[in-house]
Amino acid sequence: MDQAMLSVVVRAVEAGATTMKGVIDATGLSRLKIERALAALEKQKLLVRDGQGFRATGLPRTAPNPRQCGSCNACCDILEVAAVDKPVNQLCRHWQAGTGCTIYASRPQMCRSFACAWLQGHLDDAWFPAKSGIVVHFSQDAVNVTVDDDCPDRWREEPYFSKLAEWSMNGIRRIGNRGYATLVVSSENRFLLLGRTVVPDPTPSGTAFLPLTPDTFRFWRATSPEHLQRLHERIAEIERIRQEFGSCAIPPNEDDDPVPPYRPALLRLSNHA
Repeated sequence: MDQAMLSVVVRAVEAGATTMKGVIDATGLSRLKIERALAALEKQKLLVRDGQGFRATGLPRTAPNPRQCGSCNACCDILEVAAVDKPVNQLCRHWQAGTGCTIYASRPQMCRSFACAWLQGHLDDAWFPAKSGIVVHFSQDAVNVTVDDDCPDRWREEPYFSKLAEWSMNGIRRIGNRGYATLVVSSENRFLLLGRTVVPDPTPSGTAFLPLTPDTFRFWRATSPEHLQRLHERIAEIERIRQEFGSCAIPPNEDDDPVPPYRPALLRLSNHA
């Protein structure tokens, strides 16, 4: 087992992640990788599982994170924390100036295990949340970006947008369950990033997309799982026609609902019929 991965899980448990979901949320690792890491730690008698979840019995000391939150309380202000009825972009009622978190000893699990991407060392100091107004954190299947209401378009500026587009492309290129989405919450708005293409108001049913350039996409927001399946089938036919004829026109309506058979209509639109 990779020692670096063990260290990631160690830090999550040390921070108070006592359940599988807690460790997944804190690390962004897959369930399989976490199970393997936990099994290795149990074998070394460094961790036990009981009715209360995971419990450290003598975890090895890890290198201290050189970064500290300091005066930054962006996660207590910008993020939603359902466990304490805290909405997004509203300072937690348990935060007091000069004191900090007044329920720190009994804070919810999300707060105990949370560490933003800047604190973990994945981002440079331009992303320091108190300065940037952007909190980035990882979950199992997404890069989650929440933006302060005071600067709702900051994520579209540089150096932020290029980094988010890069992460998005990395998530798209991964295969199967290893892929992840890049999601932005800004004020009341929600966005999905497809490289440098921004999808406003992505639907719960999913988004089908087709590459236009190496980092831009044409997209269709699905209204149902069945709609998403039809969109994927048509995209597959577009790709087959591209391979066969060298090109294929893309249907003009962003949110259309294709009905099979797709090939005859695509060939006519592309003047290949």
